[in-house]
Amino acid sequence: MNPCISIDISKGKSYFQGFAAMNEPATKATPIGHDREGYEKLTATGDELKRRYGVVVYVFEATGIYHKSLQNHLEGRNERYVVLNPLEAAKVRKSKLRSTKTDAKDCASIALAYYTLSSPDHDRKAFLYETLLTMNRHYGHLVQVLRIEKVRFRNLLDIVFPRWDESYPDPYTETSLSLLKQCPHPEKMRSRKEETIARNLEKTTVHRHEVSTNEAQKAKRYAEQAVSGCSEDACEVSLLSESIARIEDETRMIATRLNDMTALVQGNPFYDQLRSVPGIGDNLAVRLIAELGDLTRFESKRQLVAYAGIDPIVYQSGQRTGEHLPITKKGNKTLRTLLYLAVTSNIRGRKANPILDFYNKKRQQANPLAYRAAVIACANKLLRTLFSMHRSGKRFES
Repeated sequence: MNPCISIDISKGKSYFQGFAAMNEPATKATPIGHDREGYEKLTATGDELKRRYGVVVYVFEATGIYHKSLQNHLEGRNERYVVLNPLEAAKVRKSKLRSTKTDAKDCASIALAYYTLSSPDHDRKAFLYETLLTMNRHYGHLVQVLRIEKVRFRNLLDIVFPRWDESYPDPYTETSLSLLKQCPHPEKMRSRKEETIARNLEKTTVHRHEVSTNEAQKAKRYAEQAVSGCSEDACEVSLLSESIARIEDETRMIATRLNDMTALVQGNPFYDQLRSVPGIGDNLAVRLIAELGDLTRFESKRQLVAYAGIDPIVYQSGQRTGEHLPITKKGNKTLRTLLYLAVTSNIRGRKANPILDFYNKKRQQANPLAYRAAVIACANKLLRTLFSMHRSGKRFES
């Protein structure tokens, strides 16, 4: 293994230490700040080790966000570096009988993990997948914000426009929101002419004159019978208008983010392979690529299943067989959610395919699995199937 500089990263500062080989420190553990001066001090030590040994590898654990500044600095210098899985590194650290944890000693633990695990250098092409992952997590955040705003919107709608959902079961349609924006209270809807409402709908929606007129008539009929829970000048009226504006903004941002992600995966063969799977559409295919990343980094299906955290817990002791235990959930939570969505969409589609057949088998066996347990079993099977598809380059076979 190559000489390395192990770096224990925390918020705003880190400790680093050079190693010539396993258990052979070349320098002392030294603190640095996450700034230009600190990074220049780190790479100066790296340059010195290069002169001594010919090569050096920088090693640190993935921390979510705190290592990004250091990673960008090393990328700018075209340095070799390894990003360790923190769970695997922790296993090495805790393997000692007496585990003492300090910032300085963590450098030695990280170096030991590097030499023990034989981790490969960070691949430059992984930046594409890191970008996709960041965008997908932001997409998920936007969806969550939109979901919260819709709950608030429905509460205000039931006050200002009681029973509106009887006329418009989906109040988030373009027509519904356009009507609510131009007439933010039933009194205004009653006082406004039908022709005026129809003309406004023609301008703000895709509807033509005839459809817009019909929608205006329906809105007027509602307004004639509606009894609002507040007056025209109540704060709920303005809050409802603000909520509509937020919903429209969030919806546009979500569509933009999804389009950006789709542009990055266009031309990726795995994108087309994923879309051949029943239950996986364009949206889900893009998000799955973002969460799966580069599948070539997994040597086996078991590693990929463990990465998703849907491998079963194994705990065998004495009379306990260790069977029928829950999944570990030590993995990518977002990926598990997407796999669950893919399987449930597949099941609802009822189109004959191996995943649906497997689900029916698990639900109809001598000791049938509960619905959620069967879905998780299918998610495990689906993930293994995706791994094989990626390796073979073949599309999903029904």
